[in-house]
Amino acid sequence: RCIPPTACVQTDDPRVARCAERHDHESWVCSRCEAGYWKWKDTCRECNKSTALVPAIFAVILFLSVMVLTYYLCNSPVTRNASTLLSTSVSFGMMLTAVQSLSMLASISVSWAAPWSGLLGVMQLLSFDLQIVQPECFAEGITAISAYSVRVLVPVATVLGYLLLYSISKFVAPATKLRPWEWAKTVNSAAQVWQAMYISILLVAFLPFQCHEHPNGRTAVTEFPEVMCGEGGEHAGLVALGSVFIVLYGVGFFGACVWAIVRAPVLSATYPEFTQFSRFLFYRFRSDRYYWGAVLMIRSV
Repeated sequence: RCIPPTACVQTDDPRVARCAERHDHESWVCSRCEAGYWKWKDTCRECNKSTALVPAIFAVILFLSVMVLTYYLCNSPVTRNASTLLSTSVSFGMMLTAVQSLSMLASISVSWAAPWSGLLGVMQLLSFDLQIVQPECFAEGITAISAYSVRVLVPVATVLGYLLLYSISKFVAPATKLRPWEWAKTVNSAAQVWQAMYISILLVAFLPFQCHEHPNGRTAVTEFPEVMCGEGGEHAGLVALGSVFIVLYGVGFFGACVWAIVRAPVLSATYPEFTQFSRFLFYRFRSDRYYWGAVLMIRSV
């Protein structure tokens, strides 16, 4: 059974069964596009070498801009306008949670009508789905493991991006009037992004475990239809990678946050920089409700 169904020519005659136009006839259940085409939602679109780099460049610029903006917004000093900034931050956080929840709808095998199809396609970026940057136009024969590995490494890229920006600020500061980034604020910003994207991180982590059944009883990974579930090979690699992702990001990051919240009363009194390192956990709540950061992360799960 093809997912989406439009990838195959619908017929009950096995003699004329074939993949739809622009789909690779040699791929399992017509899951890939022919050479020179890239997959976007339910269709295969022709690669345009002159414009193929535009989405990738835009994605990188947007990625770095969000990190810089997060650094200055999440580490702004407390002033008389703090309540306004807090309200804005909380509202943005609620909107981001809602958008991440909506991005889950894009993974459902339903043909959405316009304009929802385009909107949900863009929202897939929040689940680290990089189809929009047209990877097939730059590298042929992309396997499920390599595609999943890229999505798993996006949170790591966030940390590396902050380290790069931190180093650049130290290098540029002596020649400019700009203040170099502080280490504690950089760590707080990276952790803030991880916490904000916690739903997306967990969504990606469990992709290898989401399978759909074919009419013959065999099951395949919904996100990677060419990979059969429980038959070793690529699926075993995806499960192993997803398990590591769950332990490091889903459990490890959550555990580190819970440890920081439990130790906050002691560490905030003995280690002055602790409040700056862990500001992302506490700045939205009253001092007598400082533990609500963990409650919101549990809600995300």
